Amino acid sequence: MTSADIIDPVRVACLISGGGRGVVNLQQKIAGAQIPARIVLVASTRANVAGIHAAAALGLATCEIERLPSETLDDRLDAALEKSGAELIVLSGYLRLFRVTRWKDRCINIHPSLLPKFGGRGMWGEHVHNAVLAAGETESGCTVHWADEQFDQGSIIVQRRCAVDGSMNATQLAARVFEEERQALPEAVARVAHWVRHAGTRPNFNIESNHGTK
Repeated sequence: MTSADIIDPVRVACLISGGGRGVVNLQQKIAGAQIPARIVLVASTRANVAGIHAAAALGLATCEIERLPSETLDDRLDAALEKSGAELIVLSGYLRLFRVTRWKDRCINIHPSLLPKFGGRGMWGEHVHNAVLAAGETESGCTVHWADEQFDQGSIIVQRRCAVDGSMNATQLAARVFEEERQALPEAVARVAHWVRHAGTRPNFNIESNHGTK
């Protein structure tokens, strides 16, 4: 991270649908001067979610966007994001398919599995972890990828892996995967934010952040 990054951090808007743990963790990393970014908005299209309250408690700007009428939701969401001055959109547990058109190459998503495994419509939260356990997988993890117009299909930026213990349940696996998410999302945001400011080659996956399992 350069001095220029600190002076002019990339403006990030985060979209959430639940508790917002990933955003809280990201803000803590930003506050520790580990990421050349600043969160300018945390938004949800669900009313009264815990993550909005958690973000507000950290002093972050928040916004709840009414889901109805549904035919104007994407336009209203874009308007809120544009008003915030966001340069990068982070989907952190956002469960609705986001209209990426306005934000092409400026929107990333985090998913709690090793994509392309266990992704797609309906695969979120414990649905993912239950599927991993039912398949008898010996490892899982998380993936940060570029968002596109399909669920969990964009090119990968960062993956982190963890071991799956056959005796664990979905809640226990979720906790283990989240420990990897706490590192993967800040790493991806740092890489993408640097690219937004300095151009060059768009960040894409080349190797896992952590080798093997643990």
